[in-house]
Amino acid sequence: MADAQRPRTVPPYEGLAAIYDHVMRHVDYAGWAFYIAQVLERFGWRPSSIVELACGTGSIGLQLRALGLPVVQGIDRSKSMLRVARQRAEQAGEPLRFAVGDLRALGTVGPFGAAICMYDSINYLMEIDELIACLRQVRAALEPGGLFVFDVCTERNSRRYFADFHEEEAGPGFAYRRHSYYDPATRLQANDFVIHLDGQDRALEERHRQRIYRLAEIRSAVDQASFQFLGAFEDFSFRAGTERSDRVHFVVRRPFSSGGE
Repeated sequence: MADAQRPRTVPPYEGLAAIYDHVMRHVDYAGWAFYIAQVLERFGWRPSSIVELACGTGSIGLQLRALGLPVVQGIDRSKSMLRVARQRAEQAGEPLRFAVGDLRALGTVGPFGAAICMYDSINYLMEIDELIACLRQVRAALEPGGLFVFDVCTERNSRRYFADFHEEEAGPGFAYRRHSYYDPATRLQANDFVIHLDGQDRALEERHRQRIYRLAEIRSAVDQASFQFLGAFEDFSFRAGTERSDRVHFVVRRPFSSGGE
């Protein structure tokens, strides 16, 4: 009987997808979308199409469409998250396409005028070689001149908020526990969830791991992927991002000329 009560380990977001929007209800997705719109305007870029990578349940993409920006596709590794995203897009009457895809191997998608990858999804790439592979895949999916906007969390953020963070909550049809902790020796951020969903005979356990990169490492990866670096900005501003920032948004461009090919 003890084994029957032990949580069943599932891939990240398989169980969380059903309650993700509730868990993340504190996030100002409308404000985030407005910031992305400001970034595009600042760099004088009006893309004809935008792809959202690691789109999750599609919150930012839907908010961008509400602002009139041409998000046409969302890509994510999690089928469970995409299932929710499709439902939300259908309910909103938005003609968004969704596809399963890996940041490190996007395949022949695009070309798009811009790509975004938000909410520290890049931090799920565990090795620098994976980050470089991702950047090269995104570059190949962009039109010449296309922008890629992505954000990362810093070590300061992990040490300040998630060094040893515990949370429990219950809602309609669910309950969950979360333990977040940071290992400065390995620069790994852990976020472990135990999720109880009505109708499930066992709880589900998800173990999320993120690599907390130094900003200099990311800048080097941008150069190795033959992107043009446009800026790295603190949080939701246009101040220069540093290791003392909590979140940094990177803006890079696929070069217009063949010299960057």
